[in-house]
Amino acid sequence: MKFMHCADLHLGGAGGGERMRAFARMLEACAQEEVQLLLIAGDLFDAPRVDARTADAVFDALGRQSGLCTLIAAGNHDPNCPGGNYERELPGNVHVFGREWSCVEIPAYGARVWGASFAEEKEPAFVPQKRRLRLTEGLYDLGVLHGEVASAGVRSEYRAISAECIAETGVRYLALGHIHARSLPARAGSTVYAYSGCAQGTGFDEVGEKGAYLGTLDENGLELSFVRLCGSMTVETEVDATGCADWTELARRCAQAVDSQPGNRVRLRVTGRTAGFAVDAAALERMLAGRAAQVRVQDDAHLQRDYDAIGRESTLRGAFVRRMQERIARAERDGDARTEQLALELGLSAFDGEVEPHVD
Repeated sequence: MKFMHCADLHLGGAGGGERMRAFARMLEACAQEEVQLLLIAGDLFDAPRVDARTADAVFDALGRQSGLCTLIAAGNHDPNCPGGNYERELPGNVHVFGREWSCVEIPAYGARVWGASFAEEKEPAFVPQKRRLRLTEGLYDLGVLHGEVASAGVRSEYRAISAECIAETGVRYLALGHIHARSLPARAGSTVYAYSGCAQGTGFDEVGEKGAYLGTLDENGLELSFVRLCGSMTVETEVDATGCADWTELARRCAQAVDSQPGNRVRLRVTGRTAGFAVDAAALERMLAGRAAQVRVQDDAHLQRDYDAIGRESTLRGAFVRRMQERIARAERDGDARTEQLALELGLSAFDGEVEPHVD
């Protein structure tokens, strides 16, 4: 039996075109892989009620894949509430769970799927209610849920889910949503669980490839593999400013780094030491505009200092540098002056007002 686990598509929200294309790629992957169950772990939509055209397009697309059973656990963005996206006549192959933990049996695919939806924007901690249900034997149990995995007793407004409660479900695999970063599969008792992450990132905080988990469950056990669904993505890259003769040389290095990521959002971190010029992050962002979908520059470089020149100053700063240079020289004779060198740099930063009180 094959299933696809996805979450946090946020259809109808910002970046709607990209998100809808990721949704379409997901359905294409389900068809190509002959997936039988699609588990959507919340926030299929970005709001409790999105525009009718978006909702119609989504449910029409799901309904056209009649051999694909779609099981939805609504999330905090798209709760299963009166007047919401799910208060409509759904396609026969689509099921949206209610607020309480319950199950749907699909004997044709040898599966039983458990789930629970948000009914409001906030939900208390998850507790799998024990119910006396007449269950068909011989079915694989899967689960789908939206919330935050946390230690028992930790408070969360977004359905805290403890490892103990995950184990108590007894399902073979629990498909989770809410966290936009994909997690590696983990285990609680006999239950394997994971976050698939969002299907399409649109912000600088959603780094890397985004997609879904493809699962196979049979007598040999459970196998999971990642399926990329995103078009563009956010990538992180670093440029070392050390050795740059001037700002122009640094800009050239940054352009080379960004040019390798056409169509993506780039988080560019400038590190190292600059000789005689400061990094202008805003100017770099303007210069790099158009070379990628978006560019954000973070300045973590430090201005290279002429310690000898500072040491010749008739100032408290000069006296500090002279004293530290003496200590560095003694430490170097003993073999290691890294601590003293760091103390010199931090001390000068403190003179410049660049060090916060909490710096170690």
